[in-house]
Amino acid sequence: MTLVVGANRVHDVRTQMRIDRSRGRWLLSGVLAVTLVVAAIAYATAPEGLSLATLILLLTCLAALAYAPVGVYLLVFLALIGDIQTAPWWPFTKNLSSRESMFFVDDRLNINPLEIVLAATIASWVMRAAADHRWTFRRGRMLIPLLVFEAFVVIGFLKGMATGGNRIVAVLEVRPLLYFPILYVLMTNVFTTRRQYRRVFGFAMVAVTIQSLLAVGYYRALDPVKRGAIEDLSEHTATITMNVLFLFIIALVAFKGSTWKAWAFGLLTPTVFVAYVLSQRRAAMVALFAGLMVLFGVLFYRRRAVFKRVAPVAVLVALVFIAATWNASGGLGLPATAVKTVFFPGSLGTQDAASDQYRNIEAYNLWFTIHSSPLTGFGFGQPFLVARPMPDISFFEFWQYLSHNSVLWIWIKTGYLGFVTMLYLFARLTQLGARSARRVRSNDDAALVTAALAYIVMFVVFAYVDIAWDIRPAVMLALCGALCADFERLDDDTVPPLSQRPTVTQRVALAVPQ
Repeated sequence: MTLVVGANRVHDVRTQMRIDRSRGRWLLSGVLAVTLVVAAIAYATAPEGLSLATLILLLTCLAALAYAPVGVYLLVFLALIGDIQTAPWWPFTKNLSSRESMFFVDDRLNINPLEIVLAATIASWVMRAAADHRWTFRRGRMLIPLLVFEAFVVIGFLKGMATGGNRIVAVLEVRPLLYFPILYVLMTNVFTTRRQYRRVFGFAMVAVTIQSLLAVGYYRALDPVKRGAIEDLSEHTATITMNVLFLFIIALVAFKGSTWKAWAFGLLTPTVFVAYVLSQRRAAMVALFAGLMVLFGVLFYRRRAVFKRVAPVAVLVALVFIAATWNASGGLGLPATAVKTVFFPGSLGTQDAASDQYRNIEAYNLWFTIHSSPLTGFGFGQPFLVARPMPDISFFEFWQYLSHNSVLWIWIKTGYLGFVTMLYLFARLTQLGARSARRVRSNDDAALVTAALAYIVMFVVFAYVDIAWDIRPAVMLALCGALCADFERLDDDTVPPLSQRPTVTQRVALAVPQ
């Protein structure tokens, strides 16, 4: 007898029952393990007892153990909320040893809730694989390049430790670089339909909106004097993810995607736009220009007639706006400031010019460090050399470890081969993303892949001038990397029109074994 369940056929009812019992035992074991961990944390934080954060973490882990895709949704969603400046209390990417976090437990616990949920999600994935004899490992298109890159990262870590590097700093540096491949492998194996990728992308954009609300709330709560003196808002890389939301909405409109999606995501935009303007990140605006170029490139291949009508007008309007706001300050002058940064650095204001001068001196020292050990690099946990004195930014304790040029930083930490592997990694992602954006049938999916491809390009542009390798960008890189490389390989599960759907008779015929 053949039992038909959805689109899958199980050739023996007893086999299916055995698989279900095995999954149940594994799930129960996982729940018990998580319960013991939470009980230990609750005991350690007594007399406060089981805090709200602990309860949320418990529920998140249980959901991840029950269904791995939900674990990935929650990982992305919770990781993209929080900010060092505007929401330092948000615990998900903070160690349990971080005193400012609402989940502080002990100074010695150098593990964060993200890693706990990640472990629960991986456990759920492994349990399913162990219980299902038909399970096969899906090797994503970027798996080999990622593993090669991670091998150089591990070598860089070992070299840094062997030469007396700072272990705490080395772990801080390496962490995001390790999350990237782990999350990529998890997504390419756990997600089996395009619908799941669409959902996780939606969760990511909602998380960006929530963080923007927190940032705007923080700004409004500031004393008027402090509010006037604030130079920027939010973390360095937060604005790149905001760019993704803007580009996705523009792509939906340009590609004639779903109107309801354009309106739904458009409702998220106002608060994000306000937070974006308040952030005052010139590098993010330059990255947005690069993202728009990516979008126009895809539009050229998918809807050339629209490209010929829209692109010249958009460029003309942008040039007029930049010219009109050339001497403006604040959010109104942000696009013009970005253009000055790239093409006319001598026209920058005093503050921006000083920032550029710091980066130029830092770049000189980075190249000096690279020339000191071009092949093997210095390893993680080792500071870059200071051949030319730099302006004092000692308020940032990692100033000599985390450079603003995050591209050359990889060369210093992993050596020449690690640097070349990173360049290949991003070049290959860009190639696969461009091909996927052109080939997917659905306009909504084309907008989705285009936004992911734009993030890859924007990250590289941003990384060239600012600190980029952090936990949140690593999570977003894994998602966008999987969208660019592997989204197209999945079956197109877009709901067909009524005229193309099989009739009841046809569905019954398909279900009956031949």
